[in-house]
Amino acid sequence: MRRYHFESLRPVCPLCRRQGNQSALAILVVEAEEDDDIRSGILSCGACGAEFPILDGLPVLVPEVRRYVQDNLFYILARNDLTPAVEGLIGDAAGPGSGLEAIRQHVSSYAWDHWGDRDPEGAGDLPGGATPGAVIRNLASGLEMIAADMADGPILDIGCGTGRTTAELAERTGRLTLGIDISMSLARAGRQAVVGGVVDYALRRNGLVYDRRRYAAGHKAGKLADIWICDVMALPFETDTFAAAAAMNVVDCMVDPRAGLTEISRALRPDGAAILSVPFDWSGQVTPVEAWLGGHSQRAAHRGSPEAILDMLLSDGPLAAGDLRRNGPSQEVPWHVRLHDRSCMYYSAHLVAARKTVK
Repeated sequence: MRRYHFESLRPVCPLCRRQGNQSALAILVVEAEEDDDIRSGILSCGACGAEFPILDGLPVLVPEVRRYVQDNLFYILARNDLTPAVEGLIGDAAGPGSGLEAIRQHVSSYAWDHWGDRDPEGAGDLPGGATPGAVIRNLASGLEMIAADMADGPILDIGCGTGRTTAELAERTGRLTLGIDISMSLARAGRQAVVGGVVDYALRRNGLVYDRRRYAAGHKAGKLADIWICDVMALPFETDTFAAAAAMNVVDCMVDPRAGLTEISRALRPDGAAILSVPFDWSGQVTPVEAWLGGHSQRAAHRGSPEAILDMLLSDGPLAAGDLRRNGPSQEVPWHVRLHDRSCMYYSAHLVAARKTVK
């Protein structure tokens, strides 16, 4: 955790935030630090006494720390220092469906798209001609939609994954940028690339066969970028903190999209902007069906259209998500997820710009 980000953003206790209070967090313990980057330590809330660990430079700022640790203990303790041969053997022994395989596949897909264009060995051909950088191309389109009148202040990158969007936002805008993600595995890989400057992950070739990739991230974000563990449903920041927020392919991963958008609206400054890219690829294991934006209830006036429901959330009316209002026409942008050398899933993501309008 960079001290500069902590001191500039002044995070508040996410537990107190649920009660409507904005109690500032303080650095309680520092056990490992290098160049103002706290690698291990504890943050605390003076109001309620809650404590939040800093693991591998990642502050875990979620309302229920105990539950998060219990649910993610395997991922928190997972090693990333295994040699390629031993990692391959362990992967074979763990087999398909294991926690290790889930980590490797997840990080492989995200890291390839985020950083594959920087790989000195090349990205490799995929069915359909897919190339790395889809999320960056979508982000660039979104920035064009809001750049004309972006307010002053820091930027929040929600669901930053392995960190390329965080680095790009900092590099392109020259502003302090914070990437947040709820996945320990993705955030750890992202921080290594963004803060450590090294992309290091196992790229799935096929089956249980992975090739270790390690190379320079090559970004110019410098100390403007950092990554934390946070939940978009309970952002640990005061109201009106950020000038802009990006949520690339995140809305359909929220437990409650309307509540998540409302929370983003709260954290934005008046006239702050948001970029939302949504493939509307719902999972009942993540989002209850009744909270999906479309994809069901085709008997209603919207006929199950996700675009129509998102538009209602970003417009005046009873479903409005806080003060976020759609700003300009939407776009349909291509996005794909690489599974392995012979498999890639293709999406058309709905790209929308919104602005916080306070009357």
